[in-house]
Amino acid sequence: MRNAKGSFRSCLFLTGLLCLQGLSAQPDRTAAARTPVVLTETPAGGQPRLLLLDGSGAARVLSQGFYAAADPQVSWDAKHVLFAGRKTAGEPWQIYEMTLATGAVRQLTRMSADCRQPAYQSKIFSLDIPDPWPQAAFISGGALYTVKFDGTLRQRITFTPWEESSPVMLPDGMMVFSSKQGSRTHLMAVNLDGTDYSLYVPGDRPREPAATLDGRLVFVEGDGALAAVDLVRPLYTKRTLTKPGDGIYSSPSPLPDGRLLVAWQKDSASPAGIYRFNPANGTRVPVYVKPGVSATQPRGVFPRRVPEGRGSVVEEDAGWSRLYCLSVFTTDRPDLIRPGQPWRLRVYTGSPSNPLKIGDLRIEDDGSFHLDVPPNTPLKMELVNRDGKVVRASSWVYTRPKENRGCIGCHEDPELTPENREAKALIRKPVKLTAPAILTNGGSR
Repeated sequence: MRNAKGSFRSCLFLTGLLCLQGLSAQPDRTAAARTPVVLTETPAGGQPRLLLLDGSGAARVLSQGFYAAADPQVSWDAKHVLFAGRKTAGEPWQIYEMTLATGAVRQLTRMSADCRQPAYQSKIFSLDIPDPWPQAAFISGGALYTVKFDGTLRQRITFTPWEESSPVMLPDGMMVFSSKQGSRTHLMAVNLDGTDYSLYVPGDRPREPAATLDGRLVFVEGDGALAAVDLVRPLYTKRTLTKPGDGIYSSPSPLPDGRLLVAWQKDSASPAGIYRFNPANGTRVPVYVKPGVSATQPRGVFPRRVPEGRGSVVEEDAGWSRLYCLSVFTTDRPDLIRPGQPWRLRVYTGSPSNPLKIGDLRIEDDGSFHLDVPPNTPLKMELVNRDGKVVRASSWVYTRPKENRGCIGCHEDPELTPENREAKALIRKPVKLTAPAILTNGGSR
């Protein structure tokens, strides 16, 4: 804790810094300004640590006893914080939870690989679960995992060749995260158990998503701009919140009054500080700016509504899953994909650099197909015309054990409702495909 004299000197420094940056030095006396904040502070050349700013702005170190700590996430009741930590320099990052009132810490993961970027999930349930439980999600080896808070039932839930990062819960119980797919990056969405992996927001390198309290998803894109979409129509409502050349933003996080906590730096050579950002007019008010350190990953400590729970059909030992399409003729390119000629579907596993074909089958004349595919396995599909030319291709996807995964068509408008008809392929037994064990990005088979 800083003494009164130290706080006075900090105020003088902060006022001078504001004048240099051309910002207002008027105090912010709103309720949001009194919201406690957990953040990551990294001294130049040093290791990151967690700080807690109380309502008066006084700071104390939360991560005493850790060699390094980062990636804080506040629980729904604002009583706990998930974070990634290292007790010593030589050990991998693991996931911990701290009780803010007492400082008590419990360890959730014990893996040989780094575990980073934890997120609180809502409760997951199924017909054979007598007592639904909450989980935490985290990233390891570029894949998304979940674990119970007692450290049991750790499961990997994404199985693509891509590098996933920054998971966050939405109010409806879905999770959104950033997915670096070769030269492109998208925001993807999944259920709590990894089912229904699908595109949520394409764009200019979207990353670090955060759900606001007023029905939006805010994220960073491009070279550090802030953007947002409406949760009801995320594919068609994107708008930029910051002006070109307005510095580099990162780590957006909601506040109770609709403003955002952000990390901001003038350029890549400048250290970052914590600010309150107003999306309505683009103004920033400093929260924590300190010379010689970089402050990032701010999270407001206030209660929020727990997102909806989600049911699960996944049974890890089921050994099967289904993948189907209602009609490839439902497409954004009807000039290329039309009925009246034989169409074939090729299915691959492996990776973009080493694809392995595991299926080549004829599509029904109504455009449908129905596959029995190995679960927890990366898959890619190609639509081939009568001349053997690949007309369209999917991204890499996967299915979870016992999941029935389907699509309306081939690169169709994702807001379409399918026609009310019975697809021919679905009234027949699925075509069974098999694949060898593939080592994917998370390091497990």
